[in-house]
Amino acid sequence: MTTSILSAKDLERLRRISVEGAYAAERALHQFTGVGVRLDVAAVSSVDLADVPALLGGPEAPVVGIHLKVFGECRASVFLALPPRTALKVLAILFPPGAAGIDELSEMEVSGLMEMGNILTCAYLNAMSAALGMSLIPSVPMFASDMAGAVVDVLLIEQGQRADAALVIHTEMTAEPDLKGQLLLMPDPASLPRILEALAEGPEP
Repeated sequence: MTTSILSAKDLERLRRISVEGAYAAERALHQFTGVGVRLDVAAVSSVDLADVPALLGGPEAPVVGIHLKVFGECRASVFLALPPRTALKVLAILFPPGAAGIDELSEMEVSGLMEMGNILTCAYLNAMSAALGMSLIPSVPMFASDMAGAVVDVLLIEQGQRADAALVIHTEMTAEPDLKGQLLLMPDPASLPRILEALAEGPEP
């Protein structure tokens, strides 16, 4: 199944639903961190698998990543990518004074980052689930710290088994002081017909 079955109108509907998810995630992150966070849906589009790492700054960009799988009526992968500097600043907020470096994270600090990814993703998916009228169930979060090309390999392998391109909902995260990140939601190609059905049943944009 290819991403071409989604029309421009379908992508716009999905973008609007994704914006609802982003608003919900903003509120949840603010409650978790005490920091005002902004999430902007940058694009909902078909992206060649080889180009996905470019969304995170390029294959050699260092990232701290939180990965969750999505089950239920739609299968997908969610990946929260933070620059190491942002991850350390988040940890300084959650566990002052924070860690000295990404390579020196304690088990509690890794768990804190995974919980942040879990809270963000659950809020995002719950809003999208309500709008689409389908169950979206997140897995336990997984942690990785490496170059962008390496940490997204698993996602790309899973997608590449079924297609050469992926539908990517790309959301940018920004906050003060100088916090930023990227959230990628990539539905499984086999789930696209179910998404299309849910979009067709929804109200016109």
